[in-house]
Amino acid sequence: MSRWEYIARRLLMAVVVLISVSIITFLIARVVPSDPAAAWVGPRPTQEQIAQAARQLGLDRPLYEQYLRYMRDILTGNFGVSIRTHQPILRDLRVFLPATLELVLAGMLMAVLIGIPLGVLSGAGKGSLLDHLTRLVSIAGVSMPTFWLGLLLQLFFFSRLGLLPLSGRLSTEISLTSPVVPITGMYTLDALVAGNWVAFKDALWHLILPAFTLATYPIGLTIRMTRSTMIEVLQEKYILAARAAGIPERTVLFVLALKNAITPTLTVLGLSFVYSLTGAILVEVIFAWPGLGSYVTDAVLSVDFPVIVSVTLVVTVFYVFINLFLDLAQAAIDPRVTLQ
Repeated sequence: MSRWEYIARRLLMAVVVLISVSIITFLIARVVPSDPAAAWVGPRPTQEQIAQAARQLGLDRPLYEQYLRYMRDILTGNFGVSIRTHQPILRDLRVFLPATLELVLAGMLMAVLIGIPLGVLSGAGKGSLLDHLTRLVSIAGVSMPTFWLGLLLQLFFFSRLGLLPLSGRLSTEISLTSPVVPITGMYTLDALVAGNWVAFKDALWHLILPAFTLATYPIGLTIRMTRSTMIEVLQEKYILAARAAGIPERTVLFVLALKNAITPTLTVLGLSFVYSLTGAILVEVIFAWPGLGSYVTDAVLSVDFPVIVSVTLVVTVFYVFINLFLDLAQAAIDPRVTLQ
């Protein structure tokens, strides 16, 4: 199967997955006991106001008509209006999604820069002190509760040392004197593009603690996966031949061996990325990070089903396309991987 045929088939499957997820989420949101029309009107609504809101929101129509109407709006780029905030959902996503993406991308970068080198060194020195310490770090990263780690980091780096800020994305003083001009919605990237170095440093300092808290789980998985695959690859004959030929050990480990050991790690990183999009809720609450997690939390508590369905679809799109990208990347890195 050619690469383009594979992409076309996966895109068709993606459409099926998105439709299935939208139907399931839509039905679940409707089954939950609530009165969206009353929530739309506000506190102490009258029956007439509730009935008018139900007609305005289309809640008086059969479920299948409500779903078809919603999907028609989605296809035209209209995600609807939030019942809680009365704001267009697409407008809210443009504010909250970049904040979460900045946090998740920073966490994934930490997982790559920390997890892969430690996994390589641990696999190369199997049974050594470094290997035991690295395995301990990976187990701790996978097992440690996120909320507990976040509170510990705040206590140590903010309360005790005063090195890093407690919460938020930007200091109040910096937001007034050197505000970030929104371009992508990611403060560090926007400040870097605009050459606003004062805001860039402040945004980066605010990003470190929540990103590291979110990255502990992917770091642990990355270390364990890289270590196990490196142990297998380092037993191959071409590695023994490379060492016998006098090729530097750094080249053997981080070029020859890692190239063939990285494929499973890429899969873990991709799945961790999607997991972090939805798993960032606790981190965003602890560090008062105004991202997608806090937005969804408020939507769930207020049974704001248009927001719930829309965010679910957005996360599903990320999941499908990241998996497609990983499959193509694995085939490009390792010729033994075939697209089927």
